Amino acid sequence: MGVIDNIRKAFTSNVNKGYTESTTRPSISQPYMATDTGAKLPIFPFPLIMIYDLADTIDAIRIPIETINREMFKNGFEIVERFKYKCLNCSKEFKYAPNVHEEGEDKIDMKKVQCDSCLSYDMKRPVPTHRKILEDMMSKPINGNMQNMEDLSRQLERDLEIADNAYMLLLKNYWIDDTTGEIDPEKTEIKELLRIDPPQVAMIADSDGRIGYDDKRQKIWVCPRFEHRDKRQYTDRCDVCNAHCLKAILEVNSVYSIGIPHPKRVIYGEGEIIWKAGKYKPSLIYGMSPIFAIWSKAMSLSHMDEYIRKYFDKMRPPRGLLVVASRNYETFRKSWDALEQKATEDPYMIHPLMVESDKGGKNMANWIDFTGSLQELQFIEIRKELRQIIGAMYGVLPLYYGEMVGGWSQEGLQVTITNRAVKWGQDILFKSFFKKLAEVMGVDDWDLKLVAGEENDKLSELQREGVEIDNMAKLQQMGFKIERTHTGEYNISKEVQDMENPELKNGRGRGTAAPEEQRANAQGEHVESRPSDMGGVAQGHPSSGSGTSMSQKNFPTGITPANFDVVKKTLQTAVDFGWKKTKTVEELRKYAGVTVRNARDIVNNELGMTQRWEDEESS
Repeated sequence: MGVIDNIRKAFTSNVNKGYTESTTRPSISQPYMATDTGAKLPIFPFPLIMIYDLADTIDAIRIPIETINREMFKNGFEIVERFKYKCLNCSKEFKYAPNVHEEGEDKIDMKKVQCDSCLSYDMKRPVPTHRKILEDMMSKPINGNMQNMEDLSRQLERDLEIADNAYMLLLKNYWIDDTTGEIDPEKTEIKELLRIDPPQVAMIADSDGRIGYDDKRQKIWVCPRFEHRDKRQYTDRCDVCNAHCLKAILEVNSVYSIGIPHPKRVIYGEGEIIWKAGKYKPSLIYGMSPIFAIWSKAMSLSHMDEYIRKYFDKMRPPRGLLVVASRNYETFRKSWDALEQKATEDPYMIHPLMVESDKGGKNMANWIDFTGSLQELQFIEIRKELRQIIGAMYGVLPLYYGEMVGGWSQEGLQVTITNRAVKWGQDILFKSFFKKLAEVMGVDDWDLKLVAGEENDKLSELQREGVEIDNMAKLQQMGFKIERTHTGEYNISKEVQDMENPELKNGRGRGTAAPEEQRANAQGEHVESRPSDMGGVAQGHPSSGSGTSMSQKNFPTGITPANFDVVKKTLQTAVDFGWKKTKTVEELRKYAGVTVRNARDIVNNELGMTQRWEDEESS
């Protein structure tokens, strides 16, 4: 049946002559070794098994890896809303309800929520039952080994640090119709979540890096039944049981590992594997372990550790040689025989060398050092430099090696740099695994995330928001119109609003005194002061000089010394931007702590008088 299907496919695949068979890809540059299943084994400088051995046994590598792992998971997980509202028509997501001004999420009528892009009312909110799916996954064991989600995530993150590749297996129990061979996705369930050991993985891909193809451009399939998992298929139907096959993704072959007594091969298909190829060196198929770049430095540290161990291990030779001079041959001979006998009994004895000398006198014995002291070899400086280079590869600085730093400023800088590496790693885990896993489970409105490890993240956010608010206030004082949208963003007018004021076009700006001829009549007498001139200067406009007609010596009802400045600035802004009475009252109530009744009185008294004299001026 497989041959017939291949022939039929060859004659029917090019029915539509308008399309090319495929777009030509460039070949992948990394050398690979192909298997009989079409898999590609990467050819590295040395096997990944050795890389894992180095990461486990050399402290200079293990410390930064464990530091990153510990800091990433120290605050645990959280389940957060991916959005507050989402348009089902254009897929735009919102943090706030668009085009709705009611306060409180419970009071919002979903029928009134309209997308501000496509104007659709077809909106959705996160579903609580979807959150429950993620909560259950976090609270229950995810495999038969009683691992939880944190255990598995720690393994995956460690694989990314060591091998630069990580693989999560979704072990499924398929429901297959015996008659048609079709898989029922509704009845199919995930039994376990497991980690696959990267040294055992070989991706099924062609020389161009296309997953699920061999070098003959044939698509590779695998039967979902476990008894047929070791065999590749060339059609989407198993040639043994007629089950609908899965697109092949990778092969797990224990023969690639060392010490496996009974190696076996298993092929996994699409929908069963979530993987990341390259955290440090992204690629189409495989990443490249950063340990390859620091291998020589790590081995140097390993040899230095071995030297130090032997240095202090009973000071065994060949550290040096003791040279003893003697003028008496008989005494020389007896002493030599005795020392020879003692040396055979104690292998750690420093072996002497006796020479006959006629000079005698001083320097009868001399020590010839073959090595030099640790200080002379600059062990400390060299080790520190090597560890710093290895740590820098992972973004972990000497502070986390237990080394003293030069001052609080350097300590804070090192913590900041490491926190950035931690945050980067958390984002990669979320995008590469957590988000994809949630979508496989049918959850597209909630996210499973690691809580940020940097303690001052919230403070930094508040500081940035404070600076932004301060900048907006300064732009508003300069005459720009500032509006804050429902999403929390600011809209700034492109032109200064006061330029539309005829007075400004005649050369009078805010805070500019009126010409003398306008401030005095023909007899030289000053005109009667207007209500809004009190406490202010120039034109008498509430936005001029110090502001409104209010004076601290005579407060209207509802105004106190504590809220005087806030009320004054609010009224100035209301006049500058032409606020309506209701908006001005609401702003006074919200930010000045004034009651609604008193706010209305303030608006009527202050802005009312201002409006009256402005009308008289224009008439």
